[in-house]
Amino acid sequence: MKNPVGRSSIAIAGAGITGAYLYRHLSLRGLQADIFDLPKVTKCGLTPCAWGTSRGFHELVDECELDPENYLLYRSAHVRIDEVQIDADVMTIDKPRLIKDLLHGAQVKKESPDISLYDRVIDATGLSRAFLTPIEKDLLLPCIQYRVKSETRLENRIRLCGVGYAWCLPLSEATYHIGCGSFLTNPAEFLQSLGWLNRDGMKVVCECGASIRLTGPGHSRPFVENGPPEGVWGVGEGIGCVAPLAGDGIVTGMGTVKLLLKYWDDPEGYEKAVLHDFGWMEEERRILGKVLQGGVPDQRDARVLKENSRRMGIRIGLTDAVSLLNNLK
Repeated sequence: MKNPVGRSSIAIAGAGITGAYLYRHLSLRGLQADIFDLPKVTKCGLTPCAWGTSRGFHELVDECELDPENYLLYRSAHVRIDEVQIDADVMTIDKPRLIKDLLHGAQVKKESPDISLYDRVIDATGLSRAFLTPIEKDLLLPCIQYRVKSETRLENRIRLCGVGYAWCLPLSEATYHIGCGSFLTNPAEFLQSLGWLNRDGMKVVCECGASIRLTGPGHSRPFVENGPPEGVWGVGEGIGCVAPLAGDGIVTGMGTVKLLLKYWDDPEGYEKAVLHDFGWMEEERRILGKVLQGGVPDQRDARVLKENSRRMGIRIGLTDAVSLLNNLK
């Protein structure tokens, strides 16, 4: 990794979880980077807010010399998907606090960078992929999200719908993140039909709409393009590293940062490493495309869901995997 000489040679576009994680790692290596982020319009300052994460989070946060337990809000040994209770190790985290600590000491510039002033630009802009070529056949899941307070204890659960799903994630004993994303069903209408937002004693704290890229890395190339002398390098959701079925992008986004640091001067090595480490997402993308085209999931698809869910700490049996994929339609 080259040291900057004479000027700040690195710009990070995007100060979400992935950009902030990269900034922290560069700082720990004694490297200066300018970080940019456009002003947020949501109350929490995040779009999307995405409080849920999975296996691997603790190790990744440890590696940047922070204590992962400081950000843990709620941890559960199971999740109810439709009417099936499934053993799991799932958690919600204080994502705003984590980003703040990752950016400790940073002066985030509330503007878009002039990339001609830098030797290297890291595109961590997520969904917008602002400095890389737009993706052909992009697959974006429309979502609506709410943070609520409830006098009634709510269950950690997921309901599948219209090639998508609704979720209720506990943030504390009284606060929850409720949302829905679907390709075929209006997310807000589906949530209303479930009645999750209409309980007595419930108050909506904030709400927002967003989309999640479920395109997969294999369909999101290039990861590195010419521009400044050392190019524009993509990370995280911008290069499709969000699990197309599970929708988890926090751990995977931080994982792309580790690969970027390892292959800092090797763009071809970086692309190969991303495709290798996150190649399992391609089967999920295939299944999603199949269902969107009206296809019927089979045993092969169920095995993919079973194995990939275990990466996320969710232990689904093959019979349940078949049932859940059929409910996804």
